[in-house]
This record gives sequence, C-alpha cells and structure tokens, in this order.
Amino acid sequence: MTNIPKIGEFCWNELATSNVQGAKDFYGKVFDWQFSDHEMPDMTYTTITAGDREFAGIWSIPKDQEKHIPPHWMAYILVANLDESLEKASKHGAAILKPATKAGDMGLFAIIRDPTGAAIALWQTLLM
Repeated sequence: MTNIPKIGEFCWNELATSNVQGAKDFYGKVFDWQFSDHEMPDMTYTTITAGDREFAGIWSIPKDQEKHIPPHWMAYILVANLDESLEKASKHGAAILKPATKAGDMGLFAIIRDPTGAAIALWQTLLM
C-alpha cells in the first residue's frame, strides 16, 4: 500500500489559525501528532507528522486578517496542471477565490469555491 496521492486525490491538509501554539497543544495531545516549524521569508510554517508520515501543515492568520479569515482546515487536491484545472473548474461553475500562487519551490496552488459553496484548494507540485 502506498501513501503517495494520485492526480485527483486529496494530497495535503492545512490549518489556518490565529493560535498556532494552541492548535499544536490540542492536536498533539488528542492525536499524538508531531510538529516541525520551518522559517519562511514572511512566516513560520509548521508541518505535521504522524508516525513517519508528513501529511499537513499549520500557518498563522495575520493579525490584520483575523476578522476576515476565520480559523479553518483546508484540503488540497493534487492536479497535473493547475491552469487547466482552474479553467475546467470555472467552466463547471466554480469561482476562483485565490488565483494560481507559487508556494516556494514546492508547487503552485489556487483556491476555488465549488458550485455548492464549499472552498477547496488545488495543488500542482513542482518537485519531481
């Protein structure tokens, strides 16, 4: 059995919160998750590991955005080509909430709202 996601499958989960330490305390105690902080140019990104599998991340909602961005979990779906996937999603009724954005050297992501109103992120990896 492999844990490598395929195109069209969920590949990452991410928690946006205004209290990263509180989230670490809660999820660490409840699920025994382990956390690693990674300093980025404009933020600290925390990756989450269970056993030997890294599967999610946490980022801190900027103070000036806390009234506009509520704490939430976001799931990411792996796509082969982000631009093509955004075009197809738009054609079928999705709204683009965040256009294609580079995430360091790791990949590209975008956030859409599906026709039912649910937000979901799309991910195209640049690492191969």
